[in-house]
Amino acid sequence: MIRRFFKSLKYAGATDLPEYELKRSICIGVNLLCIYVIFLNLLTGAIFYFLSKNVLIPLGAYFEALIVFGIIVLNKRKKYSLANLLFYLTISFATFYFSAILGKYSETPLMILFLFGLIFYLFNNSKIRLYCILFNILLLMAMEVNRDMQLIPSAEFTGIVQYIVRWLVYIVVVSLTLKIFQLYNKNTKLLIKLHTYSKTIKASLNTEEELNRLKNVLFQHISHDLRGPYFGVSSHCFFIHSKVLQNKPITKADTSKLLDQSNHYKYMLEYFLETAKFKDAGLNNPEITPVNLRDEIVKIVDIHSYLAVQKKVTINVNFSEDFPTYILADKLKISGIIHNLLNNAIKFTKNNSAISIVANLLTDKWSLMIIDQGKGIRHDKVEQIFQPYVTEKSPENPDGVGLGLYITKHLTTILGAEISVKSKYSEGTAFEIVFPYEKQLAVIESPSF
Repeated sequence: MIRRFFKSLKYAGATDLPEYELKRSICIGVNLLCIYVIFLNLLTGAIFYFLSKNVLIPLGAYFEALIVFGIIVLNKRKKYSLANLLFYLTISFATFYFSAILGKYSETPLMILFLFGLIFYLFNNSKIRLYCILFNILLLMAMEVNRDMQLIPSAEFTGIVQYIVRWLVYIVVVSLTLKIFQLYNKNTKLLIKLHTYSKTIKASLNTEEELNRLKNVLFQHISHDLRGPYFGVSSHCFFIHSKVLQNKPITKADTSKLLDQSNHYKYMLEYFLETAKFKDAGLNNPEITPVNLRDEIVKIVDIHSYLAVQKKVTINVNFSEDFPTYILADKLKISGIIHNLLNNAIKFTKNNSAISIVANLLTDKWSLMIIDQGKGIRHDKVEQIFQPYVTEKSPENPDGVGLGLYITKHLTTILGAEISVKSKYSEGTAFEIVFPYEKQLAVIESPSF
């Protein structure tokens, strides 16, 4: 029963406050200090009266205990600020009262130290702290004046009693001082926990924002990248349809190309449907597999061949002699990069011109260049071309949305590559991507089945 009563006093007014809120910690701390002050006053009031026969000591002690109990009631009623202020004022006036009654045995400096600690524990507002510090200084001056002028007569102790009184005062004041520093230290630890918790929440929010950003990028990929495969299927449908209109025979090669492009379209759809389920930023994780870059480029060129033929554009593919048959790379992302750059090159190159795709093996890297003979990019636009929705409406690009190069830049970053552009107005543009190359990923011969 006693334990339950103590617990009800300790947590008075704190049960409804969040566990990590500083106000809760201070409320519990003030309640504990109140309980401790009540206990000390009830005990020492009787002891000092027995030693001094001075009724003013127990009267002051019991009156202070009564007020302090009222402070617990204020906390229970959620009057936290009023309770803190009243506790500080009660302890301050009690310090003055007992320093006057006990005189030279009151250990004034220690009590002032306790009051300073109490100020920084109870109040977070800098102005309130300043006012309380000034009040403490005035209080100290008043105690010194009273000690010198004896405006309030102090109790007299003789013989061994004065030593007992002095040590009792030491015990009371030192224990209160240690208690306030213990509570202050506890609050400091709580603030550190709150700071850590805040950083965790912030990191979680940043992660969520990054995840949302990646989802947006994903849907931009879907809306943009599906246009390429769709256009490949659509253009070959028109090509076959034009043959029918001209009574030309449809060959196996025609249907094979259409089938390849529809399979590529299906592959892209399945990939995006699968990737749309990601929950942990999986879009940013490359899926490395052996890739025959020559074959992939040939397939991509074939997909875009109809538009190239319409513009009478020749697409030349060149590999350095030491380039391996297979490289380890993310097939879909590499294909996406080539699709976007080749699509742009065909759109913007001049009629009756040539596009070059060049792959070179460097010391610890490999590079891919796509060079067109278009009108080029103006110098003031070069720095902006990798930003989203930056595009130039023209007869060659009537439906452009300005995401192709932005997505290409994003994909190269994921793969740890660097993309650069060189352009001369009216002469053409060259995009170069430099990819990291692991030496242990040397030539992988074509697998045998």
